[in-house]
Amino acid sequence: MRISTASVHCRTLLFLFTSILCGCGPSGRDLSDAQWLGMQQDLQAERAEVGHQRDLLEDDRRQWSERERSEPILAAVISSSVLLICCVLPVVLVGVLLWPRRSDTGDDAVCELVMDEMVTAIESANHQSAPNADHDSRDRLTSRKS
Repeated sequence: MRISTASVHCRTLLFLFTSILCGCGPSGRDLSDAQWLGMQQDLQAERAEVGHQRDLLEDDRRQWSERERSEPILAAVISSSVLLICCVLPVVLVGVLLWPRRSDTGDDAVCELVMDEMVTAIESANHQSAPNADHDSRDRLTSRKS
């Protein structure tokens, strides 16, 4: 029983043609519509999360970029300010040392106090040496008024 090659080819083609038209049949591994929908929703959620993290990363990159631009400017301002203060400080110190000062009012008060004490000492010495002269001078003043 020898089968011709033409009949083998014909049977093979017939089997392939019927398999294509009928399909492989239902399989337990086929995904239902609900499962496909769930997978698509999970995929969309993951995409949204990736997009959110990308936005956060972009914001972080912008902040670092802004710091890289502003920090050198701030450092230059601080450095220039310190240099200016260091250069002006000796001039201010010399100006303060050479600025004419007014004499203290404390010295004037001490001089006035010493003079008042001297006057009271002289007056008390005059009163002790001439107590009658003071009485006579009062009498003369009262006699002139009348």
